[in-house]
Amino acid sequence: MFKTILCAIDGSAATERQLLYVMHFGKTENAALHVVHAYQLPAYYAAQEGYEALIAEYRRVAHHVVEDALHYLNETGVEASGDAIEGAPAEVILDEANRINADLILIGSRNPTDVHEMFLGSVSQQVLNATRIPVLVIP
Repeated sequence: MFKTILCAIDGSAATERQLLYVMHFGKTENAALHVVHAYQLPAYYAAQEGYEALIAEYRRVAHHVVEDALHYLNETGVEASGDAIEGAPAEVILDEANRINADLILIGSRNPTDVHEMFLGSVSQQVLNATRIPVLVIP
């Protein structure tokens, strides 16, 4: 049914649940799986001493999140590719889904921080509102 699945992860506890779904799809759908972690650098610290070191650490952690996910999937016998991409998360997810011609996006929700995020996180809501690709939101 699905040929190419994009799984957008953020390294939170929801990522573990998402990877269970990705593993299932990988084993039952024989789909190409692509994991993406979108991250934004904290520009408001740009004028501070040590900003370059902070940026390097952000990038290191972002790549580590993807490497951990791919390692887990490979250990379960599921092949996947992945990238850590700098940018606004919803935009990165949508661009990657289009780039790989995904026919399913798997994304997590997060705990709400205000009334507008009562049921979904802001990124998952933005993705849902902007795409025609089916989206599976994992709580």
